[in-house]
Parts: sequence; structure tokens; C-alpha cells
Amino acid sequence: MAGRRLLDPAAPALERCVAAEDPKSAVRVFVAARHDVVSGVLCEEAVFSLRHYDDLLEQVLPGTRYLVGENDAARQVRLRQLHTAQGWLDAERGKATTQGEPNMAPGFRSWVAAMAREEAAAILNVLRRRASTGEPVNFVRDYAFLIAWRMARRIIGVPAPDAVPGMVRLMVFARNVMRPGPALRLKDELGDAAAMLLMQQALFGHVFGTVVNSKGWMRWLARKTATPALDAIDAALALPEVAPHDSLVSALAAVKPQFAGVEDYDLQARSVLFELTGALVLIVGKSLSEMAAFACSPEGARAGIGWDRLVSLLADPGASQQAHDATINEALRLTGGSRLTRTVRSDGPWRGVDLQAGDRVVVLIDAASRDPAAFPDPGRFAPDPARPYITSGPLQGPHLCYGRGIAWTILREAIAATQGRIAPVGNAQMALFAGLPDDLPFIASRRQI
Repeated sequence: MAGRRLLDPAAPALERCVAAEDPKSAVRVFVAARHDVVSGVLCEEAVFSLRHYDDLLEQVLPGTRYLVGENDAARQVRLRQLHTAQGWLDAERGKATTQGEPNMAPGFRSWVAAMAREEAAAILNVLRRRASTGEPVNFVRDYAFLIAWRMARRIIGVPAPDAVPGMVRLMVFARNVMRPGPALRLKDELGDAAAMLLMQQALFGHVFGTVVNSKGWMRWLARKTATPALDAIDAALALPEVAPHDSLVSALAAVKPQFAGVEDYDLQARSVLFELTGALVLIVGKSLSEMAAFACSPEGARAGIGWDRLVSLLADPGASQQAHDATINEALRLTGGSRLTRTVRSDGPWRGVDLQAGDRVVVLIDAASRDPAAFPDPGRFAPDPARPYITSGPLQGPHLCYGRGIAWTILREAIAATQGRIAPVGNAQMALFAGLPDDLPFIASRRQI
């Protein structure tokens, strides 16, 4: 409701949201929704801090940090690790691809795309067998989260933990009791994908879903489920020769001698691997599922983007990479739903609103992505590289999304690969469990086009 009110050009830049405040805390909460205001909050680092995310991580995983955090010396080390590791990978492949923005160079994205096509084809070849049996394909579990996990395994190089945490087993049991249809099994790669997803889910909820304070049970659950994932990363860093040669684990091990003065190199590298693994498994799988669900829905039809058209646009070999990115971002814009939080650094006015140090500002990406001032006819699907997308956070400044090129590439290839292979059943609707996509019924084609 606040988001709708704030889209009025005459509305103030921010509106206080008492309903989001914690009665036990003196922290005030404000909401931002207009596109220009949201962009300002995300990019004006001198006014708005990201320490909120650092503090939340410290509560459950001391020492672990995300790149989505304060731009301090440790974060600069992590960025240098990423850039240096990517340079090593480029040299190993014999291609200079790191010119320009990280992870956006054509050569690097072509490498990711080739892997994504290979993984998508392998999964779809297995799913093709269901064409003769009539068994439905669960797009979410059988495809979206599976390809996200496979790509994380290849690009990052971190294997699934040897043992599935007890809390993850309990979560799967609860899901199987509460959801109809085939049970989710913690075996084979589908089980690995589900386990890694569930080990990240509570932590992402704690860090990115918390405005002031999260519940004690949420912190406990995040600690219990995420710690084994960190242990698996420590094991991978200790034995990098087990990881794929062209993975980030191998690269970070290879470039470690270049960081002789960094005493906590492994700790910072662990944070890098943990963040990127979680982002690929959870965010890419979730986004792929949500894009498919939107394109299958009546809302998608009203917006002018059905599943067949989305697949056709992304499978078009004549379209440029910029056109494909615009299609992905337009689909993400229309699915919406995300929000980010910033903390005010010091007392003072900002765009006519008096703020105090410690105030939280919640930016509503979904509202900003449908702001008529930035997107004429905001409910219509109209991809355009010139549009001011903020679907994956700011696309400029020190906190632009590092992995956006990887994510956009995987999303494009995963959707394009389905052409003639799988398609949604009539009136397909996505089911959720614990706030995440759980089921979206598709059918396999008897013949490949």
C-alpha cells in the first residue's frame, strides 16, 4: 500500500512504515518506491550504509561477509580475489575476457553460455523419457533448481556436503507431508540441489528479509543449515585439486601466492565462494522458476509475454546479447517482489525527509520497476536495453551486482534450450513452499524441434 502511494509524483520521497518497526527497538523504518528515489538510496553510499547485512551475517556466521555489505578493506580484498581469479581462468582458457566490467565481457559470458547449453541439454534429454509415460515435469525441481545447482558446481567448484544436515531432512519431510505429488528425495543430483538450496534458504531469509531484527528461531535455523555449507567450502579450499580445473575454487587456490600480505585470505575466499554458490543456487533457480510461472499466467498474457514468445525471443540466434539481456530484465521486472534495505549513516535531511543515524530504508524494487515515470505503460512487456532496470540491484556504482552477467546468461540459455523439448501444461500455476517456488507443471515433447 505504501508502495502504491509513494509512486504518486506528489508523494514524499520516503514514508515511515511503523508496521515494519520492532517495538523493542528505537530504529525507525522508512519505505521508498519511486524509481528515482530507489536508485538514489541504492547508489548514494555516503548517505546509506550496507552494514545491516554485515551485522546480520555476524549474528549467525561470525567472520562471513557478502559483497553486498560495507565497502571496507576486507570487501576490497574479496573483489581483488574475484578479479585476479577470473584473470587466471581467462589465461587458462587462452582468452583475454576481463576487459571492461567484471563478468560482463563477451568471452567470459560465451564460456558460461556453452556450459549452460550443455547442462540444459543433458537435463532435457533425461526429461524427454517422460513424453512416453505422460509423467509431468516439475519445472521448478526437475529443471530450474537442478540447472542452477549444476552451473554452481561447475563455475564455483564447491561440491554438496558429504552429509545432509538434520534440519534440512526435517524441512524436506515437512514439505513432502504438506505438498501433494511426488515426494522430494535427498538422493542423486536432485537431492544435492535441494539440499544446497535449503542450506541457503534460511540464511537468505535472515539477511535479506530482515528489516530491524529477525526472530530467534530464524537465526538458529540459519546457523544450523548454513554452517555445513561453509564446512563444504572449507573442504573444497583445502583440496582444490578435486574441483573442476576451470572453477573458481581452483582459481582462488592458484592465485593465493599473489596475496602474500593477506593473512585471512582463506576466510575472505570462503565468503566469496559461499555468496556466489548461494546466489547461483537460490536466486538463479528462483528467478528462472518465477519467469516461467509469469509467462504461463493470465497476468503474463495480459502483459503480452506468453511462454512461447519468451522462449522464441531468447532462442533467436540473430538477436544481440544486449537484446537477450533486455528480454531477461523485462521478464524479471514484471515478476517483481524483491526488496533491499539500507541504514542511514548520520542525522540530516534527504530529499525533504529528516532522517536519523540508524534509520532503516526499505526500497521496494517491485514498485520501482512498475513506476510509470520510468516505464511508460508499466504493465506491458516491452524489452529495451535503454530501460533503467534495477532488477538485480544497482547497475552502476561500487555495489553493482557482480554476478549479473553469469545469471543473465544462465537464464537465457536455460529458457532457450526448452524450445520443442518441454512446455507448460494448460493453465499451469506455480505452487510455493516456505516462500520458495516448489512446483510448476510442464510436459515433455515426444519430438525435439
